[in-house]
Amino acid sequence: MDMTQEQKQYLQKFWADMERAGDELRNQPMPELREEDFFLFKKTGNRLIYEGEYFGRRKYLTVFGILSEFEGKEENLKMLAQVLDAICTERFWALPAHVNFDALDEKTIDLFAAETAQSLLEIVDILGDKLPLQTVERVVCEVTDRVIVPFVTSTVPYSWWEQDRCNWAAVCAGSVGMAAIYLSHWYEKRQQPKDERLPEGWKQAVIDRVCDALHCYLDGMEEDGACTEGLGYFAYGMSYYTGFAQALYQETKGSIDLMKKPKCEKIALFQQKCYFGGGVSVSFSDGSSHETFLPGLTSYLKHCYPQVVTPDYSLARSFDGDACYRWLSNERNIRWLKQYGNAETENGTAKDWSYELLEAAQWMMCKDPAGNGYAAKGGNNDENHNHNDIGHFLCIYEGEMLLTDLGAGEYTRDYFSDGRYGILCNRSLGHSVPLINGQEQCAGKEYAADAFCWEEKDKTLTISFGGAYPDGCIHKIQRSIRAWDEDVQLHLCVEDSFEVSKQTRTITENLVTQYLPIVEGNVIQIQGNRAKMEITVEGADGDIQILSESHSNHNGQQEPVYLVQWDVKLQGKDTVCNMSICCSPR
Repeated sequence: MDMTQEQKQYLQKFWADMERAGDELRNQPMPELREEDFFLFKKTGNRLIYEGEYFGRRKYLTVFGILSEFEGKEENLKMLAQVLDAICTERFWALPAHVNFDALDEKTIDLFAAETAQSLLEIVDILGDKLPLQTVERVVCEVTDRVIVPFVTSTVPYSWWEQDRCNWAAVCAGSVGMAAIYLSHWYEKRQQPKDERLPEGWKQAVIDRVCDALHCYLDGMEEDGACTEGLGYFAYGMSYYTGFAQALYQETKGSIDLMKKPKCEKIALFQQKCYFGGGVSVSFSDGSSHETFLPGLTSYLKHCYPQVVTPDYSLARSFDGDACYRWLSNERNIRWLKQYGNAETENGTAKDWSYELLEAAQWMMCKDPAGNGYAAKGGNNDENHNHNDIGHFLCIYEGEMLLTDLGAGEYTRDYFSDGRYGILCNRSLGHSVPLINGQEQCAGKEYAADAFCWEEKDKTLTISFGGAYPDGCIHKIQRSIRAWDEDVQLHLCVEDSFEVSKQTRTITENLVTQYLPIVEGNVIQIQGNRAKMEITVEGADGDIQILSESHSNHNGQQEPVYLVQWDVKLQGKDTVCNMSICCSPR
């Protein structure tokens, strides 16, 4: 069967972008990896300068690898050989943010060293006969020396990621596993003896350890399939999980199928639950409000699980949409889309409200037929890529996130160290949750939602999260949210109930938006480009204040943020604050 028209158009544009990139890069030197930029991370915590150079080089690899695989022109194969040689000369394949500067190891296997090994050997596996033998042998030598030998000769775990429950386990282990399979193909094809540093049974040893690591990865996903790291990390981890799963299935002639793991189907269905109208996506944790999807990965998942719904192709990731220019996900956007595109079906248009309750993750997404609505979360404050955000909610109308979740910030040294919760997007101040006595929520697994309940009959979500705050400052916080449509308007009723303690002195409500609010009395007006929101507050004690903040987004660009705050009138032991929210077109 043929691909859908959307898929054909996507592939045409993707290929045109690839050819254009090839024409541009062919006459430009590869970016130089400067050691002073590598060590800049140790000095200042800056990651973006060195990573810009590093990923610029990986762009050459992906562009000329794909052009060579699917077109095979001599000029592209020649460029690819030069790129392979250049990457083999790099001192580090790992990024500076992932190495131990106190005991520097040039053979550190991090996400990108593992990805590099997978990319190089997969390209050799596909195109080895068309590349210079000297280049191919160099690739085999470097990957063996830098990745395969250090991994297979290490005790378990090689590093923390081998037994961790996050995307690292899938990406690192999946990459190492694929590289090992491709390396075995090299030895079989050339009928050459293995590298003497590889122990007997090395290939099976790697596969066994990779399968164990991938079990840890699946265990890190919630039982309902949610990836609490964020939607982008779902695509990242599952790209390498599925890549290895398919390679192992083929290598074992179908006797081992990792896609039949019970949780896999639930994970595959997670993506479709996270999109609202206008392409806005749930940006909890280190996510993005405009996350794109991988057509290749999604087509493969739909091939495995027909219940998978493909997002609109206007949200499909372009080649330049991946700032890391990863070989695997870009190559699969062509290979898997061509191979499994016939698994696509028309998804239709929603006619009723949809209510997506992820009970284990404690996420709720409520959407009207137009894709307007809200998302809210409970959970705990020690999740992967954690933000202190229990009880937080966002609101989307006409494709605009009027009450926002900032998602991932700029990744710096502080972002993944003790300074993490001094950064606005990670601390509870950067989320729509109250302050108690001026204090924010605390980090740690013990700081968690007490309850997360969905009442089906009246379509009301209730979150109890007083336990997310410093001990004793308040007995209980309960937030209930109900949404409904009225003509073209979206309405939300948000009621916050507080059971105060002897230590409770002040309760301050805090809403977060990236559109400049206007306050008139007890009414807050927020205007986007296509939509507007009016919030009527009941229970305020004094004026509503607007605080201006700045957010360094994932690309290192500064964005304005506005915190809308007011003190709640304390009314004895039990205190209530109501927010009546109305969204409508401008």
